[in-house]
Amino acid sequence: MNEQLSRRSIVASCCAATITLAFFTAAPALCLTRIAAELGMDTVQKGFFLSAAFWGVVGAVFAAGPLADRLGFRAVLIASAALQSLGLLLVSLAHQQWTALSGSVVLGAGVGAADALVTSVVCAVYPERRTRVSNLLHSFYPMGLILTIVLILVLLRWGWDWRPIYRLLAVIALPYGVAVLILPFPRQTHGGERRLTARRLVTRAAFMMLFVSLFLAGVTELGPALWLPSFVEETFHLTETQGGLGLLLFAITMSVGRLAGTGFIHRIRPRTFFVATGIVCSVSLLLAALPIGPLFSIVWLAVLGFGVAGLWPTILATAGDRFPAAGASMFSLLSAAGNLGGIVGPVTIGAVADRFGLHWGMALLAVAPFLMLVLMSAVLRSREEAP
Repeated sequence: MNEQLSRRSIVASCCAATITLAFFTAAPALCLTRIAAELGMDTVQKGFFLSAAFWGVVGAVFAAGPLADRLGFRAVLIASAALQSLGLLLVSLAHQQWTALSGSVVLGAGVGAADALVTSVVCAVYPERRTRVSNLLHSFYPMGLILTIVLILVLLRWGWDWRPIYRLLAVIALPYGVAVLILPFPRQTHGGERRLTARRLVTRAAFMMLFVSLFLAGVTELGPALWLPSFVEETFHLTETQGGLGLLLFAITMSVGRLAGTGFIHRIRPRTFFVATGIVCSVSLLLAALPIGPLFSIVWLAVLGFGVAGLWPTILATAGDRFPAAGASMFSLLSAAGNLGGIVGPVTIGAVADRFGLHWGMALLAVAPFLMLVLMSAVLRSREEAP
């Protein structure tokens, strides 16, 4: 009974950490117009600001896995909470673009450290249910996105500026670090002589296809999500609140998709899942980019939220099943791939939009989920065995 309670408490703390990951998506997306106006950002600079946190994420996830394999999860997760809080505070104090970018990188480092490890932790405490527990864990990201969007929209409605909003989020980011300090976290995901090291892992063709697939999933999920409010505001001349509501609908459908995936993902063939979701994501991005009207685009971006929901956690779970002897380093490498997509997606949209408009920037990303489904089909078709 005590062991079961400890496992559930550990998963609950990881879910709380996953909720805070939404801060670095929702806050910049919803406050972008105000931040850009105050700090003098053009369209390309907006894209760099939206992607700046992901530079910190990628650096942290590469470091977090090896550190957790050597030192255990606890210290790294406590540091992640502190870095998230510090990064949000630094952005709130920014009066120049470079300060806002620097704060975003620090925020991203905290997010990356948590993102790299929480999936590894829950897969370690529930090895018999990796796919289901991974989808459950990742469902808390869109839940956090929903809560954060609602909170920010209410605060903006009450007359709060973006700076105090960032400071409030800095305080909210700390409590899960306290929980990690108290709970009996596992030291690492896999030990012993048969542990598959990162150096050996990157020589496996199946792993590299999983790596690229998660990169493409990151492009598909994070690029449109970060630009969605500005896309709605600038393309259709809607209000800040209406743009935020568009992102809220995207978060709701993603949350529904991940919660639903927790229950049925094990009942369908994985290849069928990736083909279906890849097609849904490609089609919804293309249709959302059509200059028909705001409601039409928002509805198809909501469909995208549902389609993209299961990609990230299911690719991670597939990797865990294929390479069970890999430690936290594997999950950190894969998390780095997804967050590299978080850099490329927003910058690509911003660069294309600067020349051709936001519609074309959104439409171009439809290539990413199509390539992802091709790669995941190849991974699942292969007969390569993990050691």
